[in-house]
Amino acid sequence: MNRYSVTTDSGVRLCLHRVEAEGQCIGLVVLAHGMFSNYRTCRGLAKHLSACNFECWLLDSQGHGFSEKAAEEPDFETMCLEDTKAVLNFLKSRSVLPLWWVGHSGGGLAILMYLARNQGDQMQLSGIVTLASQSFGAGFTWSRRWFFRLCRIATSMAGSVPGKALRLGPENESAAVMNQWLGWSICQTWKGADGFDYKSGVGAIKLPILTLTATGDRYIAPVSGCELLHSAVGSSDKQMVCFGRRYGHLEDYTHSRVVSSRNAAIDVWPLVSEWLLSIRNNVTDANNYGSDRLW
Repeated sequence: MNRYSVTTDSGVRLCLHRVEAEGQCIGLVVLAHGMFSNYRTCRGLAKHLSACNFECWLLDSQGHGFSEKAAEEPDFETMCLEDTKAVLNFLKSRSVLPLWWVGHSGGGLAILMYLARNQGDQMQLSGIVTLASQSFGAGFTWSRRWFFRLCRIATSMAGSVPGKALRLGPENESAAVMNQWLGWSICQTWKGADGFDYKSGVGAIKLPILTLTATGDRYIAPVSGCELLHSAVGSSDKQMVCFGRRYGHLEDYTHSRVVSSRNAAIDVWPLVSEWLLSIRNNVTDANNYGSDRLW
């Protein structure tokens, strides 16, 4: 696994980990982790996609893994927008092959938020896969919203959330990032610090999208919350799949296990690669007929 450095507009150096395609490369895939995590979350999925001849680029978001921390702590949207722009610009300069974005949790929100504000950049991508990603649908009861309010108070007092101590993941998360996400869940809206309405903005996204949810994910990205986000995306070419025993899968997947577990390697990863290959074939057919669009 080779490491590359890219720099955001604010001067933060990000680390991208490259996993080469095992055979002749047929396309590039960005794999983006969520909060409390780093590139290691997506290593197994990257190895699977590499065997399917995709070249994979695993992102460490700023302040996570091997990437630098910003001098001033960014909020959730600033981190997502800056990191996504830097990654897309870097890969666009390297290759003309089709490019997909696969994001777990906040990694899925990152690309949706970026495209909501930069609709013209959809032409850089061939499709999006989100795994357990939701932004405004977790606080669907008053008790959950009160719980999130208490979490926000505690996070503000502590300055960060200890991921390892709370068994949320290998990385700590800053108060600025965590509190903005909690705020969306409390208010059941998805608006930026400047008032930009992301829920409305993703309605302009026309790329093919695959939304994956987990029945055992009851707090961070419940199925109902993922459904709300899936419905808000404007694409007519979108599919949602829920993973759980009731649907014939090996377990009721939790937020983390739906992307990284032995059972996910059997149930989830093959579906991701099959979907990417189907979109890749559609892109190839469209290009053969002289289309200038990737969807």
